[in-house]
Amino acid sequence: MDYKTKHDSKSFLSNDYRSGGKQFSQESLAKRREQEEDFLNQEVDYRNFVFAPEGYEGLMFFIYFLTLPYLVGLGFLFMFVARANYESFLTFNLSSYFIIWAIGYEVSAVLLLIIIFLAWINHYHNRYNREKKRQNNKSRKGY
Repeated sequence: MDYKTKHDSKSFLSNDYRSGGKQFSQESLAKRREQEEDFLNQEVDYRNFVFAPEGYEGLMFFIYFLTLPYLVGLGFLFMFVARANYESFLTFNLSSYFIIWAIGYEVSAVLLLIIIFLAWINHYHNRYNREKKRQNNKSRKGY
């Protein structure tokens, strides 16, 4: 077998193989770090955000789907349309469940998009700080 560099008699591996292994390890580490730190590759478990007893997830999601947008819609109508005035709020036709639910659904969707956007900004801010810290550590160690 032809080696590009002289074989080290104290090692089983040649310097070419050793440097190739180091390069592969660094590339693999960089790929893995990029994949782990990507915002869209994060795993999301609904159990961290929603209370649902084991075995009753479907029922709980159905109840949440019916009630939460309705309550958000009522809150939106009370706070922003009636301007937190109880008498003005009572003048609304609150018997139209679907209209209030639809308003609440849209408000909930906008709030959820804002929360996702803020989480994305926070993630990239933290990632930038970690990378900057990692680069500072490398420059101190002399790499």
